[in-house]
Amino acid sequence: MSEENKTRFRSAEEALRFYFRLRELLYSGRTRRLVADELPADACTIAANALDDCQCIGWSMRGLDDLALWLLGEIYGPTCFGVHRRTFSHACKAGGLEFPDREFRLRDVGMIHERALGVVKRGLRKLGMIPGRQVKTAREGRPLKTVRKRAHLHGSQAANRG
Repeated sequence: MSEENKTRFRSAEEALRFYFRLRELLYSGRTRRLVADELPADACTIAANALDDCQCIGWSMRGLDDLALWLLGEIYGPTCFGVHRRTFSHACKAGGLEFPDREFRLRDVGMIHERALGVVKRGLRKLGMIPGRQVKTAREGRPLKTVRKRAHLHGSQAANRG
């Protein structure tokens, strides 16, 4: 993608909310759990419309297991007409119902989410759908000392010695 083109989404979280809402619309509100076999094998080269965006976002989730895909759908999927994001504790409780043979702890949900979101971010950055990582320098955020102030101090110390 060229530098002139704007990214399609501001963040991976925004792209995932879009993906799961569009998926629900396409399935007329009767979506089932997303599984890895449903993800597209190829990404769109040029995302020109919502369906292309959906395909590219789906491609960026390749490599995630069914548990991670379920969790992303649980957290970023639609909850009602509003844009209410489910909490990790809600996802933890729902995970116990969805995967009864697995014990869910809040910490596990957080770690699975962080790993899955990292995979999606890398894929979306590769496609140019979200902005690249902002790299901060070590000096950024710290005030710089001015040379003039130090020179003034050294000058006054020299005057006091003389």
